[in-house]
This record gives sequence, structure tokens and C-alpha cells, in this order.
Amino acid sequence: MSHLVILAGICVFVAGAVRGFSGFGAGLVMIGPLSLIYGLPSAVVTVAICDAFAAATLVGGIWSAADRKRSLVAAISAVILLPLGTYLLHITDEEILRKISGALILVFISFIALGLRWRGGGISFAAFVGFFGGLVGGATSLIGPPMVLYILARDEGATRTRATLALYVSVVVISQLVILFLFELSDGLVGLNGWIVSASFIPIYMAGFLVGRRLFILASESFYRRLTIFLVAISGCLAIAG
Repeated sequence: MSHLVILAGICVFVAGAVRGFSGFGAGLVMIGPLSLIYGLPSAVVTVAICDAFAAATLVGGIWSAADRKRSLVAAISAVILLPLGTYLLHITDEEILRKISGALILVFISFIALGLRWRGGGISFAAFVGFFGGLVGGATSLIGPPMVLYILARDEGATRTRATLALYVSVVVISQLVILFLFELSDGLVGLNGWIVSASFIPIYMAGFLVGRRLFILASESFYRRLTIFLVAISGCLAIAG
């Protein structure tokens, strides 16, 4: 069992580094391994706890650089459907939803990798992206990829892209943590011990997070974009593979 705990710790550290570097991605790194070790509900709770803690330290530094209007509209829309996604997590097998979302992610990221640029889509489209992200994210913790695809297609600079994504993810994960806690109080989800275990990963996650933030300062814009596309593609493959 100890080697599984070590593996979980490594995954959490890497997830923190990815989040600190790219502004998103903790869920796609953690959710698979932690689901196998602790079960999907506990994995979702761990992602939410660690990401919400990081968000509290991040928002002040990204506020001025982010596309706040698009980010907050998408985030609020996502929060509206998070309870429905969380309910699906609580009562159903999420595999069908996960596979469908993974396939859509791979289709769209293929277009972006091939050079698709799209600056269309007003605030109403940002809201639609948020709704989709909230539904999928509540059930699978893949909150980020729909918004990532939307922002990458706009082909903005790395600093603005990262800040916009980080603001969106921060608002959503804090809201998700509240929703998960309410589900725990009303009908049970992972139990007190599950929440304690999830919270115990915060120091490891934050260590990785700080490393990731430092690496972003050193990286070029082209490297940031390539890594972001790679991470989203991986999330799509993992979603389909389950």
C-alpha cells in the first residue's frame, strides 16, 4: 500500500507543477491515477481541495492579465451546471459522458494543432463553453479542456492565455469544492476520512505548483502553446481510455 501512496504523491506533485505552469490541468494529471487508488469520488474531491487552495494564492497575480469578461462568464456558466455534473458523478457511471467529451476534445484540439484560429464567438459562446465545462467537470474533473480549446483558438499571448484559463479554473474549482462539501453533508460522498486524506496532499501539490510557476517565467510562448495542446490531447485520450 505504501508504494501506492508514494505514486499518488508523485502524481499530485506533477499535477501541481502543471497547474502552476499552464493555469489548468491538475485534474487531467491526477484523476486517472487517484481514481485507481482511492476511487473516482475521492479523486474528484482531492483535485478540488488542492486546486482551490492553489487558486487562493493565484487570483491576485492573474487578475490584470486575464480576459476577465470571457473568463468570468464562462466560469459562472460552469458553476451553474456543476451541481448536475456532480449529481451524475454521485448516481451514475460516468464512463459514457467521459468518452464522449474525450472524443470531442480530440477533434477540436486536432484543428487547433493544425493551425485553426478563430476569434469569433462572443460572450454567449463563452457561456456555452462554460456550461459544457461545468457538466463534464462536475462528473469527471475535466473542467479545463473546453475552455482551453476556446482560448487557444483565439491565439492570444501566453501570459494572457494562462491568466484567462487560471482565473476560469480558480473560480470553478472553488465553487466545485463548496458543491462537493454540500453533497457530502446531504447524502455522503467520500466520508470524513476521505476528506482528510485529500487535504493531506495540499503541501505536495503546492510544492509542485510553485515549481510550475517558476518554469512558466522561463518558458517561451511557443513552448507554452505546444505543451498546452499536448496536455489537452492527453486529457482527451485519458477520457476515452477511462
